[in-house]
Amino acid sequence: MQRSATLQTCIAHQQSALAILHQYLQDKRHLGSDQPSTDHTAGNTSNLSQPGSSTQQRAPSPAPSSKRKTILQVARKSRLTRLIGFTSDLLNLEQNSLYQLQETHFHMESKLSAELRNICSRMATRGDCLRLDADLKAIEQCLRDFVNQLLLSLSSDNSGSHLQTASVLKKLVEKFLDI
Repeated sequence: MQRSATLQTCIAHQQSALAILHQYLQDKRHLGSDQPSTDHTAGNTSNLSQPGSSTQQRAPSPAPSSKRKTILQVARKSRLTRLIGFTSDLLNLEQNSLYQLQETHFHMESKLSAELRNICSRMATRGDCLRLDADLKAIEQCLRDFVNQLLLSLSSDNSGSHLQTASVLKKLVEKFLDI
């Protein structure tokens, strides 16, 4: 019964983290402070030096479209999307396969799933993007630690169902986290 409650707690924490990540992605805050501004106008050349002067500067290109993203923004969105995909698939695996295995020697602590939820919450409440990359890295590390804990627990029993679940879990890690 204790294992069932622990697994349910872990699943609840991860569902909360997943919901936060989805909302964060929809809010587009992952674009950060380097999001192109539309305040510039193509005709604004007041800061340009005159031709022939010793401090020539290039004229700014026309204002980028607000839909245009920098490489960093695309990378952040990609990483966030991968973490969402991994967390979603991990939850699916836990709810379908691990829940059935819990009555055996399956052991899990809710500490890592609570940490995952807390990292996601802190990231979502920040008004700036200064720590976003560090937050994404921390989320990824937390997920890795969680998977390692699951794999260690699954390796304690060499039954077919445990080995099959461990194999699926390893494939998830390769698909989402080992890029």
